[in-house]
Amino acid sequence: MSVRSWRPLIVVRAQVEPDALPRFLRWYERVHLPHVLSIPGIVRAYRADCHRRGVNWAAVYELRDEAAIQEAFQSPQAQAVRQEWEPWLETNVHEVSVEVYAGLPPILAYHQWN
Repeated sequence: MSVRSWRPLIVVRAQVEPDALPRFLRWYERVHLPHVLSIPGIVRAYRADCHRRGVNWAAVYELRDEAAIQEAFQSPQAQAVRQEWEPWLETNVHEVSVEVYAGLPPILAYHQWN
């Protein structure tokens, strides 16, 4: 697979308090995920159990292309989705990280001329 065919990804990780995890997962699947999928440029979503130190929940969102990164983050739908997190961040969710991954174009090799 060439670098150009990789779609950008947004990876969200969090520490959800264990006693709140079942309730959080229900909210995520029934309320939050449909709203995330309405954000322009997001084409697919994956959720995973995460067992990194301090993190027990993760989601990966696939974007249409690099141009969709800014479109997605700046959209009114994304603003609404971020606001949905507020009650959870005040009570049962900690250590949230949001990372964006995108492919790099080919890097020209360095040529030394004599």
